[in-house]
Amino acid sequence: MRKTLIVYSLSGEKKALDKTRKIYGYKDSSNHGRYVYERTGVLSDIPYEKIARSVFWIEPKYKSRVVSGLKALGLQVKTYEIDVRN
Repeated sequence: MRKTLIVYSLSGEKKALDKTRKIYGYKDSSNHGRYVYERTGVLSDIPYEKIARSVFWIEPKYKSRVVSGLKALGLQVKTYEIDVRN
């Protein structure tokens, strides 16, 4: 099975948490947890598997959409095409 491995860097970022939330999305609550909102990120509607910190893989058909989303956040991105065997 072919996968695209994506590695991004948050080094030197002052607002790393904000950028991480924009990548993966997060749950936001208000009024002491009474209301819960699902905030979307770049990967919210894309199937991915997180491998390590700042590393995940996706199907190759989503590559251009994810890379452009990460670069729009000002991140350094590297991509690798790999074969995954079960």
